[in-house]
Amino acid sequence: MGITRLRGVAVMGAVLVAAFLFGAIAMGEGAVLLKTDYYLLSIGTIDLPMPSLIQSAQGQGFAVIVRDGGTVTAYRGTTATQESEDVLLDAASLLYVDGASFLLRVKGESIDYTVRPGASGYALVLDPHDDLPLAESVGTILASLQSLGIVGSEVDMTFTSFAKGTQKDPEPPAGVAIDSSLYALSVAPDWFAAAKEKNLTRVGLRVEVVAEKLPGGSIPEGYAPYVESETDALAKLLLPIEKLVGLAQSSEIGYVRPPYQPHPAGV
Repeated sequence: MGITRLRGVAVMGAVLVAAFLFGAIAMGEGAVLLKTDYYLLSIGTIDLPMPSLIQSAQGQGFAVIVRDGGTVTAYRGTTATQESEDVLLDAASLLYVDGASFLLRVKGESIDYTVRPGASGYALVLDPHDDLPLAESVGTILASLQSLGIVGSEVDMTFTSFAKGTQKDPEPPAGVAIDSSLYALSVAPDWFAAAKEKNLTRVGLRVEVVAEKLPGGSIPEGYAPYVESETDALAKLLLPIEKLVGLAQSSEIGYVRPPYQPHPAGV
């Protein structure tokens, strides 16, 4: 079974890499990733048992954090470690597992890339340090991910790009009733750094939010498992970051925001 599956993964990975390269060539030989921007693209669903991914990442020397409910275990390669999460998040190669979801990040000399949950399966985030050829760069990354068993069901040639270093948070799209800091988190190249910078409460790959319901509204069924407390008007959720925009688009919800932070007396 293991050999058959790996063989299938290799074939599917080769097909997707070839499909991407063909699409990139169609976009033009001069297509580049600009060092002034970062990029998001969908790679679809990933059918990979989490224990297999953890084992592969450990074998390649990744720092690995595994969060299962309230239990957290961590490794440097195959060696268990008691290092803090903040220390491990600085690792050049990181795998963060949160229940059934994962985030994998690699920091390179010319480009950083991340595979993380997205609105439709998983997304690939590209953060180049130099202007780089599109086809060659992404083809190399997809092949590298294939060595870990990470093969998406598709590669969407539609990139979403964001300028780096802007002081103002990106505006949420029309119809997305969400606080700008939460929207900025959802599209940030580094979820961990963005949550810390914006003083958002992150637990694993989730963030604490409050959903303000419209009169007569309720939390949509798909988001109910993430509710921590609720009143007629409000619900507090520990929500997967990739689900922020979806909740804010619900016809039942008026606004999604961070919880209000109490201020010390006299401030």
